[in-house]
Amino acid sequence: MSWQHLRTGITLQQRLAQLEGHLAELNAPRSGMETGRIRRVFPRNFIKINRQLFIPLSLNSIRVFDIPRTQRGIRVGIRTTFPSRNAFRNIRLVSVGLNYIELQGKGKFPSRILFPLSSVESIYRPRKRALQRKRACVRRS
Repeated sequence: MSWQHLRTGITLQQRLAQLEGHLAELNAPRSGMETGRIRRVFPRNFIKINRQLFIPLSLNSIRVFDIPRTQRGIRVGIRTTFPSRNAFRNIRLVSVGLNYIELQGKGKFPSRILFPLSSVESIYRPRKRALQRKRACVRRS
């Protein structure tokens, strides 16, 4: 699948407006994790969660729950500007917006992870496991 098929042409604010009412977990640079329902998405800069206003473009990531899994997308690895301990080294890229990317979360409960582009250092295709095994078996003298 090509990267071109994943383009949506919408902004992070527009995507969050589609997800109003869903449970979200915000990963902020200095305050850690904040959870709550997306109550309101303002047209320009803010979203309202738990009687607080947040600026989505300043967050590290936004995980939104209760979204069905999709088979669309490609496997990628993501390097972030914040410490993530290789949590995103093999994950499905679902869409690419104007100022964000959307990944399908792993685990038991379906979720999507929205990353502002300011918190992404690079996107790469992970290597196949077979290639890694072959290289590990080769001995150099």
